[in-house]
Amino acid sequence: MAKVIFYKRYLYIVDRLKSAPSNFKDLHKLVMTKLANEDLSTNFEFSARTFDRDKKDILDLFGILIQYNRKDKVYYIDEDVEDPSVSRMIEAFSIHQALKEGSKIAPSIYLESRKASGTTLINGILYAIQNNFEISFTHTKFWSMEITQRTVKPIAIKESQHRWYLIAQDNKNGSIKNFGFDRITDLKISADKFKPIVFDMDKNYQHAFGIETYEPVQRIVLSFTWQQGNYIKSFPLHSSQKVVHDTEEELLIELYMHPTNDLIMELLKYGDQVEVYEPSTLRKAVKIRIEEMIKIYN
Repeated sequence: MAKVIFYKRYLYIVDRLKSAPSNFKDLHKLVMTKLANEDLSTNFEFSARTFDRDKKDILDLFGILIQYNRKDKVYYIDEDVEDPSVSRMIEAFSIHQALKEGSKIAPSIYLESRKASGTTLINGILYAIQNNFEISFTHTKFWSMEITQRTVKPIAIKESQHRWYLIAQDNKNGSIKNFGFDRITDLKISADKFKPIVFDMDKNYQHAFGIETYEPVQRIVLSFTWQQGNYIKSFPLHSSQKVVHDTEEELLIELYMHPTNDLIMELLKYGDQVEVYEPSTLRKAVKIRIEEMIKIYN
């Protein structure tokens, strides 16, 4: 129970300071009220000394630095320095707690029923990555249903479109490839170790939409209707997204990305709410897909 109190306390502190700066008095009231509501405050006191330890633990566990503004006498978190993986971890914990609370009364949160397969491989692959162990597995290509045996040097795990991928160096030719978890079976972790592979994930995937990078990076200009534009502004397609102009008729944005199949499929999702202005090659590729769809329904 003590460990549960610790993690819940960390979560409450981070949630509060992410939303607004706070002094210790307000933090103390929030934490004690939350724990009391969950019957976890028995024989527990949240003191200033406890908070000092919590700040260190939060930094060690999540990489989140809680800072102090001497002028206003409040604590705060600089959102710009937060690791995305940390945000996802906290989000998952928050949802878990909300689901527990909701189940006590009535269903209030409805989760997406679609689930990606292969997520059970995460722990094993992560262990191999951290210890530099080669792994072998059976891989099935969905496009051609070609089945091959692979031995690779795992580098990293990447998420894309609610699917998980292994980024690894293929022993067959030394190239860096991605393998969808849902296409991997018979995973085996070898005792053979390898020297760490230098591969900059951020650099190699900074212009990717999804997992594909086979096309050169290009400037992409898209025109959205003003209605759909509101969604695109609130949830950008890519980190490179910039607004060229925003009017009552349209939202024009530019991005610097690999114009791959992943991106084309995403654009088709918006139907007549988006038009590709540049580059002409991407515009043509989208047009061809639309024409092929029309043939199906004629």
